[in-house]
Amino acid sequence: MALLLYVLVLGQLFHRCWAEALDHTAAKCSKIPAPRVPGAKVLSMSSALRLNHTEPQSSPILDHTIDNINVCEVNVTLRHTGANDTVSVQTWLPVHQWNKRFVAVGGGAWAAGTGLVSLAEPASQGYAASTTDGGLIGSPYSPELWALNADGSVNMDLLTNFASRSIHDMAIVGKAVTASFYSHAAKYSYWNGCSTGGRQGMVAAQKYPKDFDGVLAGSPAIYWTEYVIAELWPQVVMKAENYFPTQCEYEAIVQAGIAACDGLDKVKDNVITQPSHCKFDPFTVVGKKLQCPSAKEEVVINEKLASIVSKIWDGPRDRHGKSLWYGLEIGASLWNLAETGEANGTRFGKPVFVADGWTRFFVKRDPKFDTASVDTDALVQLFRESRETFDEIIGSANPDLSRFKKSGGKLIMWHGLADQLIFPQGSVRYYEEVKRVLGGSKATLDFFRLFLAPGVDHCGYGPTPGAVPSPFNDLVSWVEKGRAPEKIEAKTLPTSAVQFTRKICRYPLVAKYQGWGDKASSDSYKCMRDC
Repeated sequence: MALLLYVLVLGQLFHRCWAEALDHTAAKCSKIPAPRVPGAKVLSMSSALRLNHTEPQSSPILDHTIDNINVCEVNVTLRHTGANDTVSVQTWLPVHQWNKRFVAVGGGAWAAGTGLVSLAEPASQGYAASTTDGGLIGSPYSPELWALNADGSVNMDLLTNFASRSIHDMAIVGKAVTASFYSHAAKYSYWNGCSTGGRQGMVAAQKYPKDFDGVLAGSPAIYWTEYVIAELWPQVVMKAENYFPTQCEYEAIVQAGIAACDGLDKVKDNVITQPSHCKFDPFTVVGKKLQCPSAKEEVVINEKLASIVSKIWDGPRDRHGKSLWYGLEIGASLWNLAETGEANGTRFGKPVFVADGWTRFFVKRDPKFDTASVDTDALVQLFRESRETFDEIIGSANPDLSRFKKSGGKLIMWHGLADQLIFPQGSVRYYEEVKRVLGGSKATLDFFRLFLAPGVDHCGYGPTPGAVPSPFNDLVSWVEKGRAPEKIEAKTLPTSAVQFTRKICRYPLVAKYQGWGDKASSDSYKCMRDC
């Protein structure tokens, strides 16, 4: 009886202490002062506890539901001096077991941030985490509602926010409210983003070198003014051929390319390890019946399809054969950039939304401009106009990272070699340019490493046959323990037909099978120089 009474009293004391602690935490959360943001005025701020919150799965940003999230949620609204913008920065501060780290999470497509869904994972792992909308309204798939002013000119305030300014805002605000809530600053600060978020991370390293100790930039949309225009090339090629293939046709010929080059690395896993070594010629399958992977049907490959695919892989060129940018790698899906539709028995091209939005609202400043009408000469002109007008604002490819290196920052950039939206060779080009500017491999490897993931599509969002890396913990280890990553362990998505693990080696090394052991195990591979 005495024991039971003791347990009851102990339970009451625990609940009383818990309630008092929660009241104290709620008071601290509600009293966070508004941060000072240089070059901006804070318009409003609110903060309150969000307890026992469940963030449901929302692919591709969050691939699983997270329960029992307990945070102090801080919402800050600001306006930049002389600008007509209203920017929101949201921060989640874990109530329990803060790991003394802060992470800013990037956006995607036309969005500067992806909202609360992007905060759930880091907050559940103990990170104080921030996201921002950059003052951009509307859909992440179109800049239609914010790109142009009433007089038809480009809204440079909001484009600047999207390009760079909102990145710094988030760092200033997020770190300030973190320090206020916990009564001391975060020990380490990180950036994590892919696609647009990857580009933002690269801009942080280039333009705001002291904001983050570590930057993870996946599939970065750098060289924005060039790569986005290059996304129109498949549509230009189809228009020139006056042939608009079906998704099934594209899938069949891409799979033929994978089958032809899959075994070059001595491992059959539906992945081309080094697309640059693949010499598959699509004209060799003209007249043949090929299986369409996503449908139980066969298609006959014709010369026009082979010509289109060959040119897409080669990349955009002007009428004299001069290369304008890179092409997609063999093995990448062609459907996103070469999508087509049909109406009343007529097939037509459907330009991808990022290139379509950039061309109509920014380069041409004409919402009614028909990007599907662009031919080779018009594409050349778009390249020129895009670069000349906007490169300084959003090019995002300054190779001088000396200030970031001097500040002690560490940068991991990774890119899937089957990326169907952003050309992997752009990332390789940037890395090589940084090496040139900073004086070679050793000077670069001290703080910046590139990892290329065979068979992985855009950001590894899937469906993708390759092993998808998750390098964030490798970045943390490098920043905090000085362990520079030579490799990143990766595994295939649960939905992949072939399951395996693989090493993703730091560029220019390649994971090669050693000739013994389980081919599905990363342990059977070694990072080696390409022969």
